[in-house]
Amino acid sequence: MYRLLNILYACALATILFVVLLWQGPMVNRRAETIIWLEPELDDIYIHGENAHFTLLPGFGEDVLLVDGDTRFYCRPADFINQGFYLPKLSNGLYRVYAEDLCVLAPGDFEFSGYTITRGGENLFYRFYSEMGRLILSVASVNSLPEEVFDIIIDAGHGGSNNGATRRNHFEKDENLRSSLYMAQLFRQAGLKAALTRDDDIIPGQIGVAEADIDPYVRDGRVYQAYSTHAKYYISNHLNASTRAALRGWQLYRSVQANDGWQQAVSAVFDSFGHQPNNDFTSFGTNGIYRRYSQDDPASQSDYYYILRETGGIKTKPRNFATAHPEIDLRIGAESLLVEYLFLDNPPDFEYWEENWQGLVEAVVAGSLRYWGI
Repeated sequence: MYRLLNILYACALATILFVVLLWQGPMVNRRAETIIWLEPELDDIYIHGENAHFTLLPGFGEDVLLVDGDTRFYCRPADFINQGFYLPKLSNGLYRVYAEDLCVLAPGDFEFSGYTITRGGENLFYRFYSEMGRLILSVASVNSLPEEVFDIIIDAGHGGSNNGATRRNHFEKDENLRSSLYMAQLFRQAGLKAALTRDDDIIPGQIGVAEADIDPYVRDGRVYQAYSTHAKYYISNHLNASTRAALRGWQLYRSVQANDGWQQAVSAVFDSFGHQPNNDFTSFGTNGIYRRYSQDDPASQSDYYYILRETGGIKTKPRNFATAHPEIDLRIGAESLLVEYLFLDNPPDFEYWEENWQGLVEAVVAGSLRYWGI
């Protein structure tokens, strides 16, 4: 009898152990396999303007899913750096990030944050960080920006001893400053926080020296300010000049890696205003909507104009600035637009500028606000 009870006890204990293992075993195995073998690991996150781009280690597609309770947002790979996951569409909350139905892993010390631009007096503050090895995104509405953070930075091209294009006693540097000051005023009236790379006749970052003679990536220079202001958007204002006779019209340049959404929005307002595009550089584009590769070689996948290449963060392939300022976090870059309003050295264009410069600046502002959804 005693032996029979021992056998029954042993069978009962074996049954309980089997049930426990049956219940926990698959979970333990699945968790181990998931973490060690299956879960995608974060390689990089990059913010261009207000668009987030997720890069995962090889073996996983770049489709990601953000989940906050019942709220789900999908992010799919984008061909252009201004077509990533649009941060302003997110609601307040804490989001887990998934890829192929598995949580994305992040290093324990992973963290960076930023803001979207001001809409209706509010911004979104976003923060990516690691929690128990998993990537988390927190989003919260705020009704003011820190003192050092701006929505947009406006660059008045040239300055100081660098006059730029000239026409009689008119210098491009002065016209650029006049238009940029007016542009900043208009953006502020629209509720945005705008900064200027210069508000006087100087070269940003260094006074009294021709821009061609200095490294444009000096502290407080034009590129440095794109990051120090935390601006999401960057507009560089210019007037053109050419050794070829009779060139007229506007040109809008974007990064070679961005689509032409911003340019199209501005060009539509230019058209309605009656301003004509330039069509003389067909190797760069048509109807004034241009992009130009470094060394004019598309294989470079890099921008010819430093103001587009160096301000946009990692994905626009900054060369000199990244070397000069390793302390700057290049995971967040501005979306930039280079505006050549017309040819200052062409008499008809010069006269058009004199009569219509305010309307042309207003057109750029109106097109930009439309592009940003404001």
